[in-house]
Amino acid sequence: MSYDVFRIARLFGLLLLVTGRAFAMITGDELEAMHLRAPAWQSDVVYWESSVLLDADDGGPPRARLARKVAEILAVRAANRTQEFDPAKDLKVEASGLGLTLQAPQPAPIVRKSELYKEPNAPQSYRHRVGDENQWLLYAPGRWFHDRNIEITYRAARGQDEPQVVSIHGELPKTRKKLAAGEPLKLGVSGDSISTGLDASHTASAAPDQGGYVELLAAQLEHDFASKVQVTNRSVAGWSVANGVEDAHKLLESEPDLVIIAYGMNDVGRRDPQWFHDRLQELIQKIQNRCPDAELILVSPMLGNAEWIHTPPEMFPKYRDVMQSFVGPRVALADVTEVWTWMNRHKHFLDLTGNGLNHPNDFGHRLYAQCILQLLPR
Repeated sequence: MSYDVFRIARLFGLLLLVTGRAFAMITGDELEAMHLRAPAWQSDVVYWESSVLLDADDGGPPRARLARKVAEILAVRAANRTQEFDPAKDLKVEASGLGLTLQAPQPAPIVRKSELYKEPNAPQSYRHRVGDENQWLLYAPGRWFHDRNIEITYRAARGQDEPQVVSIHGELPKTRKKLAAGEPLKLGVSGDSISTGLDASHTASAAPDQGGYVELLAAQLEHDFASKVQVTNRSVAGWSVANGVEDAHKLLESEPDLVIIAYGMNDVGRRDPQWFHDRLQELIQKIQNRCPDAELILVSPMLGNAEWIHTPPEMFPKYRDVMQSFVGPRVALADVTEVWTWMNRHKHFLDLTGNGLNHPNDFGHRLYAQCILQLLPR
């Protein structure tokens, strides 16, 4: 299936070249609090995992879902920082260890299941629900989901039933050597709206004013290595990998040392992995021909809403596998698709989204950064 990417861009955000826009300032204390070096899928403590409070099927209290079984709840707060709760008094952990209910007044508005599906042209909706063209899906960019998220920090229970997540493939020896020496690093980014940071709290003008994953990544690298990271972000809302191919000459004017290529979300709707392979190959070849010493990180996308026809769930692993086929000298993969699949074993899609369809929330942007940072350890 093909569709006008610029129409989609108008839907999901302004056509926006990120180079030159105002970024969120990130302090060392803020970086420490985000724990970007502690991946949520493998660290002993999961920091500030997000969940909406979704009403229960059985009429019980609304519940929050956890990606991992909890051994101890350490902190709970509203994602917009309006409230914090006492884990010993204000919440109850389910016997499964995979969910909790709050006993105190709710920290955020409840997401009702009746809100998830809309009449055509209703406010906060977008068309093309799978299997029912007369029913639209909840689509609420900006801060709507952010204001309905709570964030939970907890000590995870270790067990044999917890699968291991292989989130990275390949190595980046030149970049690691440059960072270890404290040398400046020129980072280029080619991607879609996710890479512009849309629906992170900074772009939604909401507390805590967190930027998108590109900003988090650059700030963490500068903090860890005392290396100046110069970012040229050519990402544009609505773009496909084909747009990245056309824009490559602009991206490469900065002569990057490291290039992030993050496409797929606006490509999976084609249901044509071979087409994606061929366009991605063109983009990689253009970069390697112009900047033969540059290393590349391919970033596979988060999962989209499985009920939206433009993000068919069966396509995401296939497009990720296309990316993985390019891993080799100077090319690595940050497999966000695998991380998202793992996170969603016990969570609802809405727990990690910033708009209801295809953008991450603050925690989701942190997951992106955590995944990429594993390729660049301290």
